[in-house]
Amino acid sequence: MVALRGWFAGERLRLRTAAETLEIAVMEQLRTARQQQGASPGTARLGLRLRAPRRPGGDFTIEWFLVQRPGRTHYIPRGSGDRYPRAAFASALSWERGIALEAEQRLGQIRRRLRLMKALERRIADFAGLAGQPVETAAATDQNQPAAARGERA
Repeated sequence: MVALRGWFAGERLRLRTAAETLEIAVMEQLRTARQQQGASPGTARLGLRLRAPRRPGGDFTIEWFLVQRPGRTHYIPRGSGDRYPRAAFASALSWERGIALEAEQRLGQIRRRLRLMKALERRIADFAGLAGQPVETAAATDQNQPAAARGERA
């Protein structure tokens, strides 16, 4: 179990590093494209951020936002999937949407891996909780049933 916990921690760190690298690359790509497009300050400003876990033992989150005005951002809800759907970026400019959809290919993979790892960790914890309990055999279970349930006459 200790080895599995270590592997999960290492994999989570690798995914976080990949997400941070991608976050920096996407934000730089958005900044460069914004300058090339000559976007005015009042136009939509899409951004990407990583958030620390909201609770102990949780995973970091990767989310998109729109800058509404200086100091005010609006979080874009992802929905139930691992990737943001195209419609989530309806408020973004077309060139921002293109960058976001391209990045979502890789970000969705990271989110999916985090989700699957969390599910595995839960299953392993459930198993570990049961591992110390004795397993009843069919014969022992039959003895605990009433005679009629075992097919015997009273």
